[in-house]
Amino acid sequence: MQSTQTIVIVGAGWTGRQIAGQMLAHGLCVLLCDPHEPALKSSKDWILEHLEPMADEGYWPKTSREQIASQLKLSSIEALLSGASDLQNVELVLESVPEQAALKRRLLKQLSEVFSQDTILASNSSYFVPSTFSKHVRAPERYAHFHFHVPIWKATVVDVAAGPETAPQTLQRLRSLALRIGQTPIVQTVENSGYIFNAMLKSVLQSALQLLDRSVADPACIDLAWTKATGMPVGPFGIMDQIGLDLMLQTMSNARFVEGDQVWEPLIARIEPLVAQGHLGVKTGQGFFKYQQ
Repeated sequence: MQSTQTIVIVGAGWTGRQIAGQMLAHGLCVLLCDPHEPALKSSKDWILEHLEPMADEGYWPKTSREQIASQLKLSSIEALLSGASDLQNVELVLESVPEQAALKRRLLKQLSEVFSQDTILASNSSYFVPSTFSKHVRAPERYAHFHFHVPIWKATVVDVAAGPETAPQTLQRLRSLALRIGQTPIVQTVENSGYIFNAMLKSVLQSALQLLDRSVADPACIDLAWTKATGMPVGPFGIMDQIGLDLMLQTMSNARFVEGDQVWEPLIARIEPLVAQGHLGVKTGQGFFKYQQ
C-alpha cells in the first residue's frame, strides 16, 4: 500500500474524526465527508489541535500541521456521491455514520455504485453484522466491517469482520491497513453482533445499568467497585461516557429489536434523559460523570 492512496471516511462525528486523525498521522491521505459543514470544520480543527499532544504522549507519529493539512480534504456527502470529489486512487471507503440500519443501508448502496470494484467498501458499525448490509452492496466480495474502538489512540484494536461473500483478499488488505496505522486487527470470519470485545462488554454494561436501575448503587460506586477489583483505569459508566451515550442509545435500541423490550427498555430509560439534555459523555464534557474538556 502506497502513501499516496486515499481513505474516504463518511461521517465526521466523534469516531469519524478519530479514525481520520489516526490515518493522517500514519501518512495516509484522507477525504473526510459529512452532510454538515460545521462538523467537517470541527473535525479538521480537532485533528490539527491534537497532533502535538498525541505525538508528545507517543500515540501518533510526530508530524507537522502543514503536512496533515495537505493530506486532508473535506467534502459534502452530496459532492462525494455525485463524483465531484477527487475519487482517484481510493483504497478504502469507510462509513462511520449513526448506528441506524436504514441510513447505513442506503448510504452503502449509493457508495457501492460510485466507487470501482477495486475499492474496498466497509462499515464501522459497532453492532450490526456485515450481512445486514452486504446484500445491498454492488460487488459484495469487496465489502467487510472495519470497526474501531474509542478512544482509538488508546484502544488500539480494530475488528475486521467478513460477511458471507467477503473475499479473503479484502480481509487481508484491511488487516494490512490496520497494522499500518498502529492498530491490532482482530479478524473474524463468523458473524457475531458486537464482534468479540463488544459482545463481552455488552454483558458488563448491561449488568452495571441493571444495578443502577435497581438502586443497588450509583454510577460512581459501581465504577469504583469495578476499577478497584480489576485494576482497570475506568469502570462501566466511564466506558459508556467514552463511547458516547448517543451511540450507546442507538446500539441498545437496535439490541431491543433483536432481544426484546423486557431487558432493554428500563436500561434505555436510564440513558435517554441524558442524551435529551445533550450530555453525551466525554465528547460533550458531561455524561454519567463530568469532564474537563
